[in-house]
Amino acid sequence: MSSRERARIEALVEKLIKRGKLQGAISELRKLLSGTEQDIPVRTQIGDLYIRADQKRKAVEELLKIADFYEGKGLNSKAIAILKRIGRIDPEFLEAIQRLAQLYDNQGFTSEARKEYAKLAKSLAKQEKTAEAIQAYETLLELSPEDMDSRITLAGLLNRQGQGDRAVEEYNTVAESCMRKKRLEDARKALEQARKLKEDYPRTLTNLIELYRREDKKEEALDLVNSFLKKDKDNIKALYLLGNLYFEDDNTKQAEEVFSRIISLRPKEVEARVKMGRILILRGELDQVYELYEPLVDTLVRKQLVDKAIGLLGLVLASKKAHLPTLEKLAGIYKLKKQNKDLEVIYGVLIEQYRKNNVQKKVLSLLGELVEMFPQNQTYYSDYRFLKGELGGAEGELMEEPFSIRVDESSEIIDSTLSKVDLYIEQGLFKNARRILDNLMMRYPDEKKVAEKIEEVKQITARSKTQDLAQKIGKVHKKETELLDKLSGIMPKGGPQAFADELMDGHLSAADIFAETDLIPIVMQEKEGEETYFDLKDIIGDELDAIEAICSVQIRGDTASVEKALTDIVADFRKALDQKVDQDDYESHYNLAVAFMGQGLFDEAIKECKLAVNSKRLEIDSLTLISHCYAQKDEPGEAARWLEKALEKAAKDSHQSFALKFELASLYESMKERKKALQFYQEVADWNPEFRDVAARLQALQSTS
Repeated sequence: MSSRERARIEALVEKLIKRGKLQGAISELRKLLSGTEQDIPVRTQIGDLYIRADQKRKAVEELLKIADFYEGKGLNSKAIAILKRIGRIDPEFLEAIQRLAQLYDNQGFTSEARKEYAKLAKSLAKQEKTAEAIQAYETLLELSPEDMDSRITLAGLLNRQGQGDRAVEEYNTVAESCMRKKRLEDARKALEQARKLKEDYPRTLTNLIELYRREDKKEEALDLVNSFLKKDKDNIKALYLLGNLYFEDDNTKQAEEVFSRIISLRPKEVEARVKMGRILILRGELDQVYELYEPLVDTLVRKQLVDKAIGLLGLVLASKKAHLPTLEKLAGIYKLKKQNKDLEVIYGVLIEQYRKNNVQKKVLSLLGELVEMFPQNQTYYSDYRFLKGELGGAEGELMEEPFSIRVDESSEIIDSTLSKVDLYIEQGLFKNARRILDNLMMRYPDEKKVAEKIEEVKQITARSKTQDLAQKIGKVHKKETELLDKLSGIMPKGGPQAFADELMDGHLSAADIFAETDLIPIVMQEKEGEETYFDLKDIIGDELDAIEAICSVQIRGDTASVEKALTDIVADFRKALDQKVDQDDYESHYNLAVAFMGQGLFDEAIKECKLAVNSKRLEIDSLTLISHCYAQKDEPGEAARWLEKALEKAAKDSHQSFALKFELASLYESMKERKKALQFYQEVADWNPEFRDVAARLQALQSTS
């Protein structure tokens, strides 16, 4: 259309509007529509004329076309403005409300999205569009899970649609939330609604018993749980409720019977064993408590969960009675972990108890160990000499026995430590080597091998150039600091009661306690949703430390015998992992992959990720990590292939999918595959032009065309 013809039509439109002939003006304006961006002011004017003509629905249709145009161009803020205007014109127009909610959600404006979804859900429910209303409320609750009013409304809609079980679940979720917030009356109302739908629903009864407990209505709670157990006598959750009710009411005899029953049904139930132990502690039956806890302690130590093992023993010691087997067990743990400061305290208590019981030989043995651990402490030395003399030892034999017993052990410690020192020397990390040697000399002041190694380090250091040292110092500082700072207090933070509470809260899984133990049978049934993990921190720490050290040598290009050591270490490490980590322990495999990648062991990281990828939850993260490993190996094509697999698994049009597209575009750009890079960058820019630096990258690529 020529500009002259356009001007003529616009003039005619003005005349028609002045004469009140709105339909005629609209007809003329439609002649100006061309299917381009120029249509926007024309459609806006058409929409305004429809509003003046009291034809709101037609006005909305024109504005929706403008919103479509803006969304197609990725101009979401302008599309939002148009949709908000439609909402003012027709508040009940559901399509506009839904699109506005989705746009807000995609843009990350969660608060605004919640408001629009709430408005949409209420409107759909009002119009008795039950299925659509349920879907809208479910979306709303994903954004705002603590919106209990919406959850109650959803429960009513689910019941109306014949989904009674789901409705009961929603009412119970409301009740549990209200109890957490101490809104007991609201919790009661929700549970009453749940019981109307299904009277004997297990979750409802469990929550109702918990409500009675909180309201201090113990008789009602006992009646309800007993009536429930009549129908399902072996229900573990109900038995726990009953046992806890008896325990809180100081009825320890009946509580003990209940917890014994739980243990007979499920020998691996940790909480029941801990509760049983607490009952026995109250009665002062510490030998039985120790018998109950010892298998758990052994397994915890084997699992490297030392703090939890100490905490469990702490429950026994919290009885204010010195129980020798418990103290000896605790001493054994500290000795195993070489926590000498803590071991010194426990030995002090044990010596006092042994003296009370006149077990002088054990006192002498402990004093001998203390002399070895703390040679500067003259008190230990004097006490040892005096007691040895009392027991009839000759003067020349005074210091021989405790040390001769552990000569092999001391020699092993010295040789192992000197091997690590040699590794540091090979890397040129002389300060680290010297620090370790100084610590070793404090423990073994008369050891010639240590003194000779210190002199060797001095001579090498004197020949080294300062600039070479500057590049090497500190490469293992972090790990060494962790080793030197490893000593902690005797009890975990918060004391034994805090540990008991942690067990009750489920921080320690039953599988962690009982896996791999020969003392207690493994029951195959697990609690719903429970996952088990291996704590490999202490098991693999030394291996990773050594791998890191040897990698740094190889990166420098040194060709020493250390390269063979790397092969051996990695092979031994892989063998240890295969023994310690189950194939389906996906979380551990993923964590190991992250650790391997951090060490530059990309092939090992890829191998672990290929196991972790079988986890639905870790699938996309594992595929992405594999891609990053190949990128680090300078194999961008393979990196792109794995990233595309991750993109296939990501939810369509989700934030995650566009983030993966951005990464893919970056990879293709590095591979000079400009067309593919442009395609992915454009998709991301259409979704959100402000995402990272996508606009700048897109412009830079387009400018090179």
